[in-house]
Amino acid sequence: MLNINDKHVKMIVEWMRKQVKKRDADGAIVGLSGGVDSSVVGGLVKKAFKDNSLGVMLPSSGTITKDVKYAQKAANRFDLDTIKVNVKNVYDEFVKTFEDINIKDVERNYWPQTHIPTDNPQYQNISTRLRMMSLYHIAERMNYVVMGTSNKSEILTGYFTLYGDGATDMRPIGGLYKTEVWDLAEYIKVPEKIVDRPPSGGCRGDETDRDEYEFGIDYQTFDQIHEAMIKNKPLDGFDDDDIKRVKELIEAADKKSKIPTLKVNR
Repeated sequence: MLNINDKHVKMIVEWMRKQVKKRDADGAIVGLSGGVDSSVVGGLVKKAFKDNSLGVMLPSSGTITKDVKYAQKAANRFDLDTIKVNVKNVYDEFVKTFEDINIKDVERNYWPQTHIPTDNPQYQNISTRLRMMSLYHIAERMNYVVMGTSNKSEILTGYFTLYGDGATDMRPIGGLYKTEVWDLAEYIKVPEKIVDRPPSGGCRGDETDRDEYEFGIDYQTFDQIHEAMIKNKPLDGFDDDDIKRVKELIEAADKKSKIPTLKVNR
């Protein structure tokens, strides 16, 4: 694992500036969920782009009151300008319309293209896609880019919604394990209450929405096993069931972001 220090902060900030310049954009926005990942990215966006930065709070049916409170707390810590776009009513209309579609739902045990169990993923995914639609609408009007908040652990396991939170312009913390993001959060002084919050997808609207329940393994163990695997280190110190779980999560999600495209010889 990385020993997070100022070098890593500067590296990410310079990387973001370079990527935004490549797109001929004027700044960046980030969706603030009240969690540690978006809080870290919000702090780094402010550091990189100063007044050309914006945090957007997007309460929906999967949001609890604490989410907005913590999102604002993070914005206040970094002096990040914010706006709030409530998409709950739009979400409710979508659900009402979609429920009237005369089709039979297929029963499934896992999220599409993952090995993560859940109920009714098609409805939980509406919120994440609405949020991203809102972010892109705002970004396009301001000539900003949308900064993603997915970390390496989430990307490896497929713990994101295609064309939802996975549909971002760039992933500034995508090379950091979740445990490294926690370290980075402490280093840049994200409010302690946010750092200590249990990781959540924020789609169910209650406190049971926990990543580790869906993963079947905690982030610390996942990160340690994966790093050992890619460095060809012995796995003797880990539980066999945990090793198996890490492998099946990664294998199931391996091609989630890759779109098969027909190649035609001419």
